[in-house]
Amino acid sequence: MERLRIAAWSALSGLLWALAWPGIGGMAWLAFVAWLPLFHAERLHDQRTAGRKRAFVPYALIGLFFWNALTSWWFFMVSEPLSTRLVSGLAPMVVNTLLMALPWWLRRVVHKWSDVHLAGWAFVAFWMSFERLHHAWDLQWPWFSLGNVFAGHPVWIQWYEWTGMMGGTLWVLLLNLHFDRMVKGWRSRALVHNVIRIVPPFVLVMLPIVLSMWRFNHYRFERGVPVEVVVVQPNVDPYSEKFGGVDPLDQLDRMLQQAENVVTDSTVLLVLPETALQENATVDLHGIRPVLNGLWENDLERSRSAQRIRAFQQEHPRVSVLSGMSSAYLFPTNASDLPVTARPIGGTDLYYEAYNAAIYLVPDTAVQHYHKSKLVAGVELMPFESVLGPLSALSVDLGGTTGSLGQQKERAVLHYGDAGLRIVPAICYESVFGEHVAAHVRNGGNLIAIMTNDGWWADSPGYRQHLTFATIRAIETRRSIVRSANTGISCMVDQRGVIHQRTEWWRPDAFRTTVYLNEDLTFFVRYGDLLGHAAAMVALILLVFAAVQRRRALA
Repeated sequence: MERLRIAAWSALSGLLWALAWPGIGGMAWLAFVAWLPLFHAERLHDQRTAGRKRAFVPYALIGLFFWNALTSWWFFMVSEPLSTRLVSGLAPMVVNTLLMALPWWLRRVVHKWSDVHLAGWAFVAFWMSFERLHHAWDLQWPWFSLGNVFAGHPVWIQWYEWTGMMGGTLWVLLLNLHFDRMVKGWRSRALVHNVIRIVPPFVLVMLPIVLSMWRFNHYRFERGVPVEVVVVQPNVDPYSEKFGGVDPLDQLDRMLQQAENVVTDSTVLLVLPETALQENATVDLHGIRPVLNGLWENDLERSRSAQRIRAFQQEHPRVSVLSGMSSAYLFPTNASDLPVTARPIGGTDLYYEAYNAAIYLVPDTAVQHYHKSKLVAGVELMPFESVLGPLSALSVDLGGTTGSLGQQKERAVLHYGDAGLRIVPAICYESVFGEHVAAHVRNGGNLIAIMTNDGWWADSPGYRQHLTFATIRAIETRRSIVRSANTGISCMVDQRGVIHQRTEWWRPDAFRTTVYLNEDLTFFVRYGDLLGHAAAMVALILLVFAAVQRRRALA
């Protein structure tokens, strides 16, 4: 019975996190107390097993899995065979749950080696280090970073321009520790003392919010030169139309017609969504030099899509066009040092590499392109490709191209000199990575353009969560954001993180908006995720300190 009680308290933590999360409950204030039931479950476990070696992490896994399952159940909404749905739904939940358990396991190690107080502070460093890791390896999945919980409340988090999202993570962890200690000692002390103990966590809650509200109201609304942008939401069904159901050129013509209805002589940028352009790629193997048909990056200007867009620009000579595309690059015959993601063309000695990419066509200027750098594990990337490369065929087909895609290491900026545009291209998942976007801005970007296709999971919380994370990127960088989503939600996000001109879900639309090209660099953009790096060092120091204490105790 006691075990069930412990498990129930753990599950309650998972429920509180789900209720706090954007797109699920949206009650972000619950994040300040969401760990408390799990802390209480840990104390009950220690009381029950006093003097005996019994692991607590299995109980922690219950709460962590509840959090993952209740918040990301939309993974199962992919329109694929049942077996694929089970894999694509359960795999990330289970893997992420196990990874989230690592900070809890390390907390228990420090608790065993040292004491409960040091374990509490160490948990802060361990969790932040885990989030830092989860932004930077092949299994990256920063969706559940604690600081993201406030994405729907930009008025609370204007200070993210200094700390980045990780500042929110630190805020949440510190408050949970303070509240836990307050609750734990409540009955053992006098009433006056208990009231006094409320003051520090209350101040820790209110001070950042009050400072943020002041910053929100005193931020000089939209810094920089204004420019006019048109955003298109074509609403092409990703399953039945996008990749083969409707001719790619017909899809493009439809999007350009949508834009035609709202473009003016002042428009300088048209944004189309992720993989808006795709063509059947072929290679003529009989010529001395292969003739390429499709979106081959060897000669993008000759593609039919580029030619259609150039024709559109003849009618609108000031308009540049930014669009997502599925493209490829053909390597020279007998090329050496091929990347691990290179794919053979059957029956030849030719290889190519596929990309989820963006193309940028500026009037009277050579084509520019960008390759998505942050790829979705299991969909666009086989984790640890050099070891597991032969298994890349098992990846889920979401996005028009299966197997591991090529990536771009440089944080490129797309330029339109005459209009003063220096665009940060963020393709889908990339908009969840604060330091990644900041690196583009640091390289000169003055406008962020998010191109995404969130229609794979139907009308579920996934696309709503993804949308809210854009508010954090706007605050961290103080850059305006234009967001083109194939099936929604498309919008403009101002430099304070407020969403404007939000479109309806699953409805074709196009709108014209004015954005401002800010050139100033925030502290976070200049210096990156200092909190994450510092937490990793502190975690290592505390672990070593606890190990030394353990060694002395055994000596």
